[in-house]
Amino acid sequence: MYPLSEYGSSNKAGKAHFMTYLGSLNAALSPTFLERLLRNATGKVFLIVDQLRAHKTPEVAAWVASHGDRLGLFYLPRYAPALNADENLHDDLKGKVNVAGLPHSKVEVRSRIQDFMRKLLHLPQHGMSHFEHPSVQNAANMDM
Repeated sequence: MYPLSEYGSSNKAGKAHFMTYLGSLNAALSPTFLERLLRNATGKVFLIVDQLRAHKTPEVAAWVASHGDRLGLFYLPRYAPALNADENLHDDLKGKVNVAGLPHSKVEVRSRIQDFMRKLLHLPQHGMSHFEHPSVQNAANMDM
């Protein structure tokens, strides 16, 4: 497995936000992604996130608190991937990245991830479909 990942988010309007990075998600990357997300957002952003350690470090908590006027985080219960709409996005991504066979390099993995996510930016209906599973309807029906 290549140490290349994507950190992304989608919302019930079908908009997707993502960044790719090498290595594992850590406390330094979470604020970087959140800063980029807020840069393009109008109004307050509410995110439903899992209990990954990188989302809950003291450094991340301090960063989120300092941006509380623009950002609210809500944590899913531990070990509840079925409740996370982004898990549907990740499953979709993994299927598309590997459809042409396994990638042979980090460059190829990154290219395939970015191609898929860029296409998703122009297909809001496809992004919205990640919220159609009954287990994530609570997120799809939230008005914030």
